[in-house]
Amino acid sequence: MKKTLALGFLLGCFSLDAQITINQNDMPDVGDTIRVSYAGSTNVDHTLTGANYLWDFSTLVPNAQERIEFIAPTALPFNFLADLGTLNPSPDSIPFIGDVPTNFIDYFKNGSSGYRQIGSSFDYAPIGSFSIPVIFSSSDYIYRFPLQYGNLDSSNSAYGIPLPSIGYIGQNRKRVNEVDGWGTLITPYGTFQVLRIKSIVNATDTISLDSTTGFTIPRPQEIQYKWLANGMDIPILEIDVQLLFNNEVISAITYQDSIRDSVFQVGLAEPIKNISSLAIYPNPVANQATLSYNLINPSQVTMRIFDITGKSIQTTDLGQQSIGKQQFSIDVTSLSAGVYFIQIDTGTAIYAQRLVVVPN
Repeated sequence: MKKTLALGFLLGCFSLDAQITINQNDMPDVGDTIRVSYAGSTNVDHTLTGANYLWDFSTLVPNAQERIEFIAPTALPFNFLADLGTLNPSPDSIPFIGDVPTNFIDYFKNGSSGYRQIGSSFDYAPIGSFSIPVIFSSSDYIYRFPLQYGNLDSSNSAYGIPLPSIGYIGQNRKRVNEVDGWGTLITPYGTFQVLRIKSIVNATDTISLDSTTGFTIPRPQEIQYKWLANGMDIPILEIDVQLLFNNEVISAITYQDSIRDSVFQVGLAEPIKNISSLAIYPNPVANQATLSYNLINPSQVTMRIFDITGKSIQTTDLGQQSIGKQQFSIDVTSLSAGVYFIQIDTGTAIYAQRLVVVPN
């Protein structure tokens, strides 16, 4: 992981009671890989913050891990850059993607003014393995630089794309960022000097089935609490919540971590020898999702669904399957809104993907 050892050395030499500033040099570079752990819950009030504050999340218990990679779009089998037009990268502003492999890919751009999402891509199964690029008409500014205590900013982003045989889908999103705290953060991974950023995200999906019929779907308000440290690429800790009936419901707790062999592994770093091209779509989903993958060897396959706490909530025996593409539906109507892990076990290899269930 980039800069981790150097940062640890520096923290041993300087006091932890001074404010820091976050800028573009603290964001990821192409080629960086970061190991994160997921925790199911916390007894610490994540909303508390302030100046020179101490956040002690040392009691977080990991129940899943994932390796996040940042790669250049040119490393993909399709040419996203060809569709970016004027958004092509300059030397100090390199688009890259995180959370690979996945059927949904987010594209970011880093520069002196801020760190922003400029697009996405996803696989559209009805027309094969073709990946559809989604270019934002206006960027979603995840951070505006320099990040300092007391900063307040906002951005409005949007995209729209026609889908063959369906119609049109799009989304409008407003993000409000506030740097509402600074101080010391303690996690199971270590102690860090941080800025705390609170991001409130309101999004509305637009779906049109033809040229005359369309409707909008407001998403639940999302609040992202993020603790950033110098040189650490992504938040040391992030707690995401959804506002449901005026209550904050935690959907994910993610923090940077070392390798832990004792937890259920998600997104294994080692090559999977028996499964390729695992995809879940749509994701997020409210009713029914489709799971597809290619099986390299004939295998007896089992599917399991885990909740964010690591509890197995459903096991399905898919039987003996032959080589090639496999596809089946997952009914999520009985699941509460939140984050789940879909695990495919072939007996000799295990692979998993996250699934986000939203209210119907």
